Amino acid sequence: MNFATISHSGVGVLAGLSTAVLWTATAVCFESSSRRIGSLAVNVLRLVVAAILFGGLSLIRTHHFLPAVPAHEAWFYLGLSGLIGFVIGDVLLLQAFVLIGARMSMLIYASVPLMTALCGFVFLGERMGGRAVAGMALTVAGIAIAVAGKRDRSKDGTSTEARSRRVGGILMAVGGSAGQSAGLLLAKRGAVGLDSFAATQIRVLAGLAGFLTIVVAAGKARALRDLLHRAVAPDPPRTAGEAHQLRSFRRALIVLCAGALLGPFLGVSLGLLSTQILPTGTASTLMSTVPVLLIPVSALAFRERASLAEVVGALLAVGGVAVLAT
Repeated sequence: MNFATISHSGVGVLAGLSTAVLWTATAVCFESSSRRIGSLAVNVLRLVVAAILFGGLSLIRTHHFLPAVPAHEAWFYLGLSGLIGFVIGDVLLLQAFVLIGARMSMLIYASVPLMTALCGFVFLGERMGGRAVAGMALTVAGIAIAVAGKRDRSKDGTSTEARSRRVGGILMAVGGSAGQSAGLLLAKRGAVGLDSFAATQIRVLAGLAGFLTIVVAAGKARALRDLLHRAVAPDPPRTAGEAHQLRSFRRALIVLCAGALLGPFLGVSLGLLSTQILPTGTASTLMSTVPVLLIPVSALAFRERASLAEVVGALLAVGGVAVLAT
């Protein structure tokens, strides 16, 4: 391997690890803002912010708001990737954040490389050796241990409700992971030869169109408009309680904007860049280190104490996907 190849691979590795760091911060931002203003509003507004950021970058670079991608095939695959990854995958994943927390959701999300490798084998004919199978088994075992070791903080009177939320959150996290895996494969197919920021802009625009369709179909357009009006031109607070609520609401929006900058704008673009340079399994593995990073972050930000089983499970899951990618 020559120096140029090593240097090029190094860029992909750095992009993948940077994505993991950015997604760690993004998960915390979106969990916090989703609890305050709801997951649907977070899904729409984060893509609105990201679309504005991408449009501004495109204007600076090309003097056009939309990316200059003439190939219809690229628009099709990237658009489909945006709908599946951002809409289906992220709706389920963000709702899982609310139900079971960002850390447990992202532990389950560590299965994305496993799902991606399986889809690559089925749809792209990629062969898997014994080492890959061992990595898959280790990943699944780590996730199972982590999920089983999650602390149950519910009281006896609400144990049934707590179990229901837990099961629902786990199922949503699994579904969100499957959506992310499919979105990643489609994005790699559509982004061949394209700039990663331009390709991600198409994905974001498609995802935003999908969410706006859901908002209108669900009759939530008025509520979303009122939320935006409250953020831009709120009524003057009449009591100290209303003033506190307004400040809390605005802080949630600021956190949401920070998450949009770090996640859909920077994180997803760098993740796609990593996928363009490295094999999909390798790039997914680098991005899957989020669960390990989230354990200390959640302990500091949300005062969540990780059990020994969760720590061991997280390490096994990430170790498994590392074996899968090598």
